[in-house]
Amino acid sequence: MNNLVNGLKVLLASNFVIYSKTHSAHWNVTGVHFYELHKMFDEQYNELWEQVDIIAEKIRELDAFVTISPLDQTKLSIIDPAQIVMNSTDYVVSLLNDHNRMLILLNKVFSLAEVENNQAVMNYLAERMDAHSKMRWFLKSSI
Repeated sequence: MNNLVNGLKVLLASNFVIYSKTHSAHWNVTGVHFYELHKMFDEQYNELWEQVDIIAEKIRELDAFVTISPLDQTKLSIIDPAQIVMNSTDYVVSLLNDHNRMLILLNKVFSLAEVENNQAVMNYLAERMDAHSKMRWFLKSSI
């Protein structure tokens, strides 16, 4: 299996975990800014969920198979899963840090796609960098 496939598998797992963590924040957030954060988390988890299938299909386009076990996803992910209910500020800070990690990962996988001259994957990853940068901006502006 090539490095790009492995990188995409880590990306898929990490996207799945950050999706789950953002959805958990959406369900469990409380406090003075509940409504704004609840809506922002809703928009973000829906956008992240759409990417699960797209990333999996990018892996299949490279003739590799996709791990479907949530346990496998958690093991491969660079994002730690949500394990406790947090206050609203801690949700925002935790997800902000996670999006920073996702941007680092996306840059690494982009470099792997560049080595293989896979323009389609590079284009997709560039779009994901933009999306995570925007989510990071919204989270940072909420602190």
